[in-house]
Amino acid sequence: MIRLNDYLDGLSIIKVLSFFLLLILIFTLIPMIISIGFGSLFFKFLIYLIMLIFFVYKFKKMDLRGESEDSFLMALKNDFNSLFEVAGVYNISFIVIANILFVAAIYFVLQYLSSLSLISFDSPLFGDFSSISIGILVLYFLTIVILSPIIEEILFRGMFLRRFNKALNNISLAILLSSILFGICHNFGGILGAILFGICVSILYIKSKNILVPIFAHFLNNLISFLIALSGVECHIQGNLFVIILIIILAFVSNIVLFKAIINEWPSGME
Repeated sequence: MIRLNDYLDGLSIIKVLSFFLLLILIFTLIPMIISIGFGSLFFKFLIYLIMLIFFVYKFKKMDLRGESEDSFLMALKNDFNSLFEVAGVYNISFIVIANILFVAAIYFVLQYLSSLSLISFDSPLFGDFSSISIGILVLYFLTIVILSPIIEEILFRGMFLRRFNKALNNISLAILLSSILFGICHNFGGILGAILFGICVSILYIKSKNILVPIFAHFLNNLISFLIALSGVECHIQGNLFVIILIIILAFVSNIVLFKAIINEWPSGME
């Protein structure tokens, strides 16, 4: 049965990264040449949208080489039909919620250390979208909730994790390296949470052999964070000591369960 992994293995990581870096260079230079300013969100939207088109083009090109124009769609259908075979939506939701609580707990600890002048930290937890225009909200949703999970999971799990495992012949090192790379691409307050999330979805991916599983988990994580920011609940949490302590306790308890699950489910290899 054909799967999306067959297509991911057919991609050249050098060509993909070269194209990705070329896009970043082009969209960085354009504002210097002509009077066009790209905001960081629109910049990311353009990069990710073009990368999605690039991946679809490459996958369809593989079909034409194999003289079967519908194989990619069949692989996508096969992975979609087996999306929850290994991990159900409740398991994935627990990972996402535990990760969000973990990030929130780290945020409040960093904020407290900053109030003591031990570190400099001034970054929002989820953000406040109450004063943002509809156009920016739509752009944010398309970029962060829709495109980001697809592109980042193809890169970090579908490519880096698989290539590291083949090159190093060590699945543990492959999981850690790909997750650390994923983590350092996030802001300071979210690095540890992103690394933990990367480890969890890497295990889900290895167990399921289905790239749509980490994509769905990533989508759910970003969607919940988006809805929390949209609700404006962060402004009600700030300064509410009871809620902050409750979040930290929930983060501690849920992540003990999560860490035990990671240890129990840690893979011995990757097919």
